[in-house]
Amino acid sequence: MSQNDGLRLMAVHAHADDETITMGGVLALCADRGIRTCNICCTDGKLATIVDPDMPEETTRPRLAEIREQELLAACRILGVDEVHFLRYGDSGMPGAETNDLPDAFWKASLDEAAGRIVEHIRRFKPHVVVTYDSNGAYGHPDHIQAHRATLLAVEAAHTAVYPDRGAPWRVEKLYYTAFPVSQAKRAIEMAKNANMPPPFGAEDTSDLPFLTPDDWVTTTVDCSSVIMRKRDALRAHRSQIPPDWPMLSIPEG
Repeated sequence: MSQNDGLRLMAVHAHADDETITMGGVLALCADRGIRTCNICCTDGKLATIVDPDMPEETTRPRLAEIREQELLAACRILGVDEVHFLRYGDSGMPGAETNDLPDAFWKASLDEAAGRIVEHIRRFKPHVVVTYDSNGAYGHPDHIQAHRATLLAVEAAHTAVYPDRGAPWRVEKLYYTAFPVSQAKRAIEMAKNANMPPPFGAEDTSDLPFLTPDDWVTTTVDCSSVIMRKRDALRAHRSQIPPDWPMLSIPEG
């Protein structure tokens, strides 16, 4: 038996593809080490830009929520995720967009309701570790911020008598936020430069990338180099959202 037998990790993300972009390597590594994983996707992602040229806007847009769910399921199979669940709140769109105020937007949803639904999953799956975004949702995306808020409340409530109809209390041992350290962004920029490629995310200066996390804020790192190709394969599964020349797919290893 593995020393990790019985350990469980839950990830809570706003959209299909966030799980792979932010922590696909961790999920794959958990699968390899016998740690059970569960991914919660909060929104339907129906407002996202469609980047695949073989998916025409007029025929794809009406089915985009369904397409993205199938892409997420495919990516999670590649990563070895044990459970995938959809809350199916409406996509809120980018920060400041009028769609933030749509009646079904996750950004407008009741935090009490959203937290209660996540509490139910926590009490059922019984994770030792939960992972979501930081308080700014990495770069200010309203759905990411709402996922952070709902998850933080759920983790705090899950071990109490709150939400008595959502299962028996369970205490999560650790809560982590995903991070993209400044040092890793600098390394990616340097690798792209050495390969005569455009800078990732269109910036040569890390100060122009608002989603980066100062290195001294990072408490925990996980070496996922052994599963990097699985992460790339999972990224490719999100074909409606991630083009072949996207930085994480095109930057050479090194």
